[in-house]
Amino acid sequence: MKSNAVWAYGALDKSYFIASGPGDSYHRPPECSSRFIRPEEVPMPAFPPAVERRLDVLVAFAALAVTPPLTAAGLMVDVVPDFVGLGFGTTTEWMGSADQVGGLVPAARVQLEGHRFAELYGPFGDVNVLDHPNWEFGPMLSFRFGRKDVEDPVVNSLPPIDGGVEAGVFGGYHYVNTQGVPWRLRVGVSAMTAIGGDATGSQVTPYASFWMPLSRTVFVGMGAGFTWSSDSFMRQRFGVSPGAAAVSGLPVYTAGAGVRQFYAWPAVVVRLSPRWFAGAGAFYQRLTGDAADSPIVTRRGDPNQWTVGGGIAYTWR
Repeated sequence: MKSNAVWAYGALDKSYFIASGPGDSYHRPPECSSRFIRPEEVPMPAFPPAVERRLDVLVAFAALAVTPPLTAAGLMVDVVPDFVGLGFGTTTEWMGSADQVGGLVPAARVQLEGHRFAELYGPFGDVNVLDHPNWEFGPMLSFRFGRKDVEDPVVNSLPPIDGGVEAGVFGGYHYVNTQGVPWRLRVGVSAMTAIGGDATGSQVTPYASFWMPLSRTVFVGMGAGFTWSSDSFMRQRFGVSPGAAAVSGLPVYTAGAGVRQFYAWPAVVVRLSPRWFAGAGAFYQRLTGDAADSPIVTRRGDPNQWTVGGGIAYTWR
C-alpha cells in the first residue's frame, strides 16, 4: 500500500517516481522537492487513484468525450501524458439549434520538454510554452464551423455562414491536493479572435474544473464557465438583417456584444487497463442575453444546448 501511495502522490503533483527495488527511495523532480522521498513518508489517500497512470490522463480523456463544445469553450488545455484517442457523440447542428448531429472526433497529445506540451482535439489545437508545474500559457488555433445546408428550412434560408479560423491564447493555474482524498482544481481563461474564412469577432472564456478519484479505476469530474462574444460575432450568428427577414419570415433583429452562454459539464472515466481508458460526459450550454433572445433561437431553436458523448484513448506514457 505504501508504494501505491507514493505513486499516487507523484501522479497528482506531476512528478515521476522511479525505483529499481522495494527498498529504493523515490525521486521527485527538483522543482517539486529537493530531496528523496521514501514510501513511509507519503500519506495514503483514503481512496487511492489508479496506480499505473497519472490523474492527468483521466482529466484530459473526459474532455475528449465531449470535445466539440469544449474546444470552443477553451477547455482543452489540461496537461496529460502522450495519448491518441477517438471521441464520438452528438451535439447541436448549429449554435442555438434544436436539432442534433452525430460525429467522431480524433485527439492526440505530445509531451514536449519539461512541462510543455502540444494538443490536438478535432479542429482545435494548443501549445503550452511554460515550463512550470502549475502555471500554463500558450497559443491556440481553432476551426469554427459555419451554418449552412442545415435541416431547419427557415434557418437554411438565412445567409449561409462558412467555416473559418480563429487564433488566440490561453492561461491558467491548477492546484493538486495530495492530503487525504486527492483532488485537482483548475482555473483559467482563453481569448480567441477570427483570422480567416467566415469566422468573425472575438471570444473570451473563463473556466474552472474539478476532478477526484472514486476508486483505483474510476474518476469523476465537473466544470463550468461562461463565454463573452463581440458585436460582430453576435450579429453574424444571431442577428437577422432586413434582407434575411424578408426571405425567412423572421423579424429583424440586431444582436450586440455580451455574455453569450453559461455552461457546465460532468464526466466519468474508467481505466480499462494500464494503457486503455474509456469515458463518457455531457456538456450543457445555456444561451443568454442577445443570443437567447434572437428569433433564430426563440422561434427555430432552443437556448438549452446539449452535447453528450463517449470515447476511448490509448496512452503510452
